[in-house]
Amino acid sequence: MLRPFSRAMFTVFMTLALIMALVYAPTRVTAQTQTQPQVTDAIITAFEKLIQEEMDYFHVPGMAAVIIQNGKVLYAKGFGLRSVETGEAFTTQTQFRIGSTTKSMTSLLIAQLVDEGKLNWDDPVTKYYPDFRTSSEELTPKIRVRDLMGMDTGLKPEGMYSFQWGEWDVADLFEAVAALPVTGEFDVDFAYNNDVYALAGYIATIAAGMEPTLENYKALIQSRLFDPVGMSSAIITDDLKQLSDDYASSYEFWLTGGLETPHPILNAPIGVIAPAGAVWVNIEDMAKYVITQMQGGVTPEGARIVSEKNLSETWQKQVSTEAGLPMILDAGYGMGWALESYNRITIREHGGGWDGYRTAMTIFPEANAAVILFANHIFGDVSNYVLGYTFAELLFELEPMAVKEGHKLFEASTSSLKTMAPMFSGTGTVVPDKAAPLVGAYEEGWSVEHRDDQTLWLVRPGWAFMLYPLPTGYVIANGAVLGVPVMPTITETEVKLTFTIGSDRLVLMKK
Repeated sequence: MLRPFSRAMFTVFMTLALIMALVYAPTRVTAQTQTQPQVTDAIITAFEKLIQEEMDYFHVPGMAAVIIQNGKVLYAKGFGLRSVETGEAFTTQTQFRIGSTTKSMTSLLIAQLVDEGKLNWDDPVTKYYPDFRTSSEELTPKIRVRDLMGMDTGLKPEGMYSFQWGEWDVADLFEAVAALPVTGEFDVDFAYNNDVYALAGYIATIAAGMEPTLENYKALIQSRLFDPVGMSSAIITDDLKQLSDDYASSYEFWLTGGLETPHPILNAPIGVIAPAGAVWVNIEDMAKYVITQMQGGVTPEGARIVSEKNLSETWQKQVSTEAGLPMILDAGYGMGWALESYNRITIREHGGGWDGYRTAMTIFPEANAAVILFANHIFGDVSNYVLGYTFAELLFELEPMAVKEGHKLFEASTSSLKTMAPMFSGTGTVVPDKAAPLVGAYEEGWSVEHRDDQTLWLVRPGWAFMLYPLPTGYVIANGAVLGVPVMPTITETEVKLTFTIGSDRLVLMKK
């Protein structure tokens, strides 16, 4: 998923990641038949009921779902609300930010250019962008086009970069990647890296004879993918005014409001990282794209847009990933695709996440079937995985355990939040005298605001974090860095705010 640090619960809520793993593990496997499993009316009915139940359980305001088999959409429906504020319904026409499922679109674009002889998978990146550099002179010439998309460069992702994506141009992106430390072994260690992946989109523009700019990447994917597949709702933008009137808002929870209350999230810019996660599309058009993938590069209308040979290269494992559970074997990452064998079922999938937008795209090649899910709440991470793997259980007649395990672990991982709830039972207000020294402009485009409701906010364009007061500082009560402590230092000569996100430490000096 795109996830800036992961733009989901970061510290207090990190244990939710366990849910996404453990829901994959039913306790018993039935023997697979030799015939292709069929999506039946009974499966669809059970799945629809489950969607409604899981939305309620995980407090998700709105969803859309599609089921595909043998090149046909068997089921497509919207559920709940695309906007809590207006009460408007989530439909199959609702535009949605799909996050990192964009990555497989960029790798398809590269496959088209390989078809045309304009680049090769194993060409070094320096062939197309001679100024490409990493922090290791030894590593730089090793990195091939495929490695940009294979999450195997060994370069450590930098969580703080995501705050600047909307301000960078392509040259800034290459410069930022050049500064990333090498923390893994090339071609061996998996490290999910959006900045590195995005470079592939700009190498595509160069190979196509264009300048490496965001606008040229947009034009290239529009003409080579969106138009021929018939994805009329697909667009890459950070400007909500460019969307239709029917688009989804996204939601999160705050420490001050409990898990049940959805709070809208600002539309943070993705900017130059677009090739790794910026597409908006409705689920009907997303189904056309997934069908094109499942048909080896042939659109639902029968037009071939890429060879099966080169498209299938994107589905091949580039690097192994840790599964962590005995029922998942051969887990790995291709080029914009996550790969695994789950209870002997081959799965090709990718999730997407940005702000509160959560997408799951899961293909079951042995059944020639797929399920696509959009959910407009950060808990959609969990609900989408529960639903996707429950669909596998229904289709392949496995013992139904995903829902039970998912609920159990969700309760366990949120119990600490419930225990902490009394700490955040207040309104989070800060008296003017205490707020005054902190209010003002800081480095790197940040500022602190004391709002009319007396709450204190750390903001920059597209980002807003509430600073909840504690006896010895503040804690961020919402958003991507929820639960992170913020420590102010106030002297006669300077004011600074310090907070640590994982291994990244940010110190903001007041101007």
